[in-house]
Amino acid sequence: MTTSSAASYANDNFPLVSIVVLNWNGKRFIEPFMKSFAAQTYARDKMELLFTDNASSDDSVAYVQQQYANDDRIKIVCNKGNYGYAGGNNLGMKQARGEYILVCNNDLELDKNVVKELVIAAQKYQASVTTVKLMFLNKPGYINNAGSRLEPKSNWPTYEIGMNEQDTGQYETDREISAFCGACVLFSREFLHTVGMFDSRFFMYFEDGDLSWRGQKAGHTFYFAGKAVAYHVHTGSSVEGSILFNHFVARNRVLILLKNARLRIILSGCKATLKDHFVFRIKNIVASLRGRYGKKQALKEFLLSQKMLLSIALLTPYALLKRTKLIKEDLL
Repeated sequence: MTTSSAASYANDNFPLVSIVVLNWNGKRFIEPFMKSFAAQTYARDKMELLFTDNASSDDSVAYVQQQYANDDRIKIVCNKGNYGYAGGNNLGMKQARGEYILVCNNDLELDKNVVKELVIAAQKYQASVTTVKLMFLNKPGYINNAGSRLEPKSNWPTYEIGMNEQDTGQYETDREISAFCGACVLFSREFLHTVGMFDSRFFMYFEDGDLSWRGQKAGHTFYFAGKAVAYHVHTGSSVEGSILFNHFVARNRVLILLKNARLRIILSGCKATLKDHFVFRIKNIVASLRGRYGKKQALKEFLLSQKMLLSIALLTPYALLKRTKLIKEDLL
């Protein structure tokens, strides 16, 4: 379908949309998400849902099999292990048949018009990637993400637009954006086929920023669709500030720079990371010996930081090979 007008939808001329929802021990989120999927105003026979499970241990898969056995649009993709957000979604997307692929976190509830509005916007602007206005589900009236911004000259290269702002209608207009949040994002098949999918080595966090940066370099266009709304629990499968969260955010901040940034920015990011995770940790150990900081806490933080720094060192050759395209990105 090439026309962008809403009138074309009255003729049932819908492209197939594959919705990939990644799950890891998220049984509690399944029913609310599925209800919002069932309520979509988009053509029923032009949607498929790939429930992609990262080897959950909470009977999520059995629950979907039992509760939604009669919906022939739903397909279960069982991954052999927990491959994180990046690797897990990639495996789900590989099973997708749609012209468009909508990647969704499992802790979302979708507005009934979200699929329709995303497709309308994607075709109107010929966008390779189209995003929603993401609202906090557990903080009513406040925005989680209204598009993202790529800052290639910063050692913290991606920023969320509208984060924690009260929604007063300030983000209801469609606009071009330079980066996207991976929690709810519509990809064209052509984009994933030419630019690639998420870098699975990121596991989780900054993988959407990396893909945004790669897409920008390849000349693709991203749009924020102001009428497309989804509601997000936020960190439903991980905990902000947890050990895993801190590890992957700190590590992947450097990896994204190694893959995409200029040398000056890479050095700035490495310097900041070493300051936070080596120099500062040593200072805390010294302070603990003087009774100003807990000894066990200081030692634990130091060891966790060194584990993260070692992970960066081990992955640096990989990131540089990806940068020089000696290792290709995983294409759809």
